Amino acid sequence: MSYLWLCLLLSFPVVAETLEAVEVRATKKSSDFSFGGFQKIETDEIERPSLPLLTPIIENVPGVIANQNGGPGGRVSFFMRGTESRHTSFTVDGLRVNDTSNTDRQFDAAFLTGPFFKDITVYKGPQAVLFGSDAFGGLIDLQTRKGDSAPEGRVNLSGGSFGTVSLSIGQDWKVKRNQGSVTALRLRTDGISRLNKKRFDASEKDGSEITQVMSSSRHGWDENGKLETDLLASYLRGKTQLDGFTDDNIHDRSTNDQYTAQQKTTLKLDAKNFVSLRTGFNRHQRYIDTLSAGPDSYGGNYFQQEGLYDLKLKRVHFLAGGGAEQESFNNYDFDLNSVFAQTLFKVSDHFDLQGGVRRDHHSRYGEFKTGSAGLAFHLSKHVLSFQYSQGFKAPSLYQLYAPPFQGATVGNLNLTPEKNTSLEATWKWTSDTLDGEVALFQNQLSNLITYTNNGYINQDNFTVQGVEASGKLKLKNFILAPSFTHQKFKYNSTSVLRRPVNVAGVNLSYFLTENQEVFTRVRSYSARKDSNTSGGVTKLNPYQTVDLGWKLVRGKLDYGIQILNVLNREYEELYGFSVMPRAVFGSVGFKY
Repeated sequence: MSYLWLCLLLSFPVVAETLEAVEVRATKKSSDFSFGGFQKIETDEIERPSLPLLTPIIENVPGVIANQNGGPGGRVSFFMRGTESRHTSFTVDGLRVNDTSNTDRQFDAAFLTGPFFKDITVYKGPQAVLFGSDAFGGLIDLQTRKGDSAPEGRVNLSGGSFGTVSLSIGQDWKVKRNQGSVTALRLRTDGISRLNKKRFDASEKDGSEITQVMSSSRHGWDENGKLETDLLASYLRGKTQLDGFTDDNIHDRSTNDQYTAQQKTTLKLDAKNFVSLRTGFNRHQRYIDTLSAGPDSYGGNYFQQEGLYDLKLKRVHFLAGGGAEQESFNNYDFDLNSVFAQTLFKVSDHFDLQGGVRRDHHSRYGEFKTGSAGLAFHLSKHVLSFQYSQGFKAPSLYQLYAPPFQGATVGNLNLTPEKNTSLEATWKWTSDTLDGEVALFQNQLSNLITYTNNGYINQDNFTVQGVEASGKLKLKNFILAPSFTHQKFKYNSTSVLRRPVNVAGVNLSYFLTENQEVFTRVRSYSARKDSNTSGGVTKLNPYQTVDLGWKLVRGKLDYGIQILNVLNREYEELYGFSVMPRAVFGSVGFKY
């Protein structure tokens, strides 16, 4: 911990001349190497909704399913291409932010909001070569604002149904060779009942609050633009009422504090060679207050050091690196040391090859090796690609060491890491008016960890095969973006829960004028299964949702209206939990 703060202190710059427009960065982006599916969510998509929560925006990506335990503030889980929710890794500027205090090291997106981020990239399939354990089924990388619009200030006020009020204030700044963004957000809502009326006749509202402050900046150290440091510091407090699983009136509450800090310094050796050193820290501290058990607290820490070498030639892009990670939960910890290399080779104007390998050494499990390989064929505006990837996920410290609960076993020291072998074939095409993509994928998962009456065990195995199809039709006044995902589960040893077989969606944006947009989002989900309170499995009905919005930009002001669940559908993403009924939110923003 002390080393982290020393790195941060040493990274503050000496103010000098104007920032050069020079790219000084050793990049660690899967899109630079992998031919697997990915989708980038740009700034305008993040800023469009009146309610600043990011879950609905990320769920727009084909192949991604989001489930929430009740309304705003309830735990959010993402399922990507049929894998479990704990198999998706989240990074902020490349730093892993999965919750090490969580039972399965899953990232909880309940308090994830948009004003802090410039763009989001969703990578599908294992990303283990570059990002190691946890990027088992996919990766969601959030890139922060770093003063690219300086000098600009932003104020956004929104509010609406369920007593929801949100205020964010941001400032992009630039001083000589230094630039960055400072953003603060406060959101509170009276919420809805966490449990639904259908199963539990619940009606009490369960509120939540979000408070977050983030500073992200880039600093040039020399006038030639050869040395640069990125700094990130963030504090998030999320509070929510977490009533029991059968009683909605017992007033259990949860507070989640998250502290994130990182420095990344990059040296440009010449026009083709870059090296960088990263030091990052992520801490989650949870406080639980229940009527049945009283107050309790627990925390988890993640510490990362990483070095990269990046070589960019005309036909070859080579990235190699190594790192040391430490994860701790209560009085337990483990170390994970790694080396990796990834290469993209442009064989000709029509063929690209990709290959990568990673070696990890876990302080408990020893050595693991993962790899990837791919081929892409380019012809005019069409690209046909094939990708093979491996992934693994080590058990969480809670799964290993959790003490018995009410006399029943929980932790299991005999657990082994989960594994995934992924295959993907993709066809993409682009034109002036139409973009399209069709992907066939298969994830073969084994040694999956599940919780039983005997605690955590390696029990589940299954293969998910599927197809994703998406397109974007771009005409003068509107953009139409349909998508469809089908996934079939085979050889499953137990029921696969919370993942529908079919998901279809349509996004439509109609531009009344250059600065005025009406947009709608339609989603249709087939039936899914979920566990019930008696320990069995229940089939949840299919459903459809429609959201509608309007956005107007007039000079430095912008106005928005958003209507969620326009048809006021009553449905279940998870057994027994509520979903947001028809809700209306409005927003006004000012840039200065």
